[in-house]
Amino acid sequence: APSRTLSHSLQVMNMLSSTIFDCLIYKGYGQRVSERDHKPGGFALELGLKDVALVKDTAARSGVPMPVASVLHDRWLAAYAKGRGEVDWSAVALSTSEDSGVDVSAALAKAMRAVEEEKAAR
Repeated sequence: APSRTLSHSLQVMNMLSSTIFDCLIYKGYGQRVSERDHKPGGFALELGLKDVALVKDTAARSGVPMPVASVLHDRWLAAYAKGRGEVDWSAVALSTSEDSGVDVSAALAKAMRAVEEEKAAR
């Protein structure tokens, strides 16, 4: 069975972001995903869903196949349907963890608390 520990996730993220994915965007989101830190403040999941839908629609109107866009759209839509629209779009990774049997309830609760705190501060 694959390792599901936080330390293993951090090791993989550090390896990838210091080799082929050595740039700020991968390091930032890699860290968020590996640490399960999906508090708002980056890019909301609902905005990612909107953007993926726009890409799919544009591709369809242009007659350009984008099979990965369909997969991404389904993943973002499933996360949105679970009430995760206001957390950072990196939270789509929680669904992958859930699918592999990992309990993400603590990370999700932390992210949702941050959403509520952000709303209260407005």
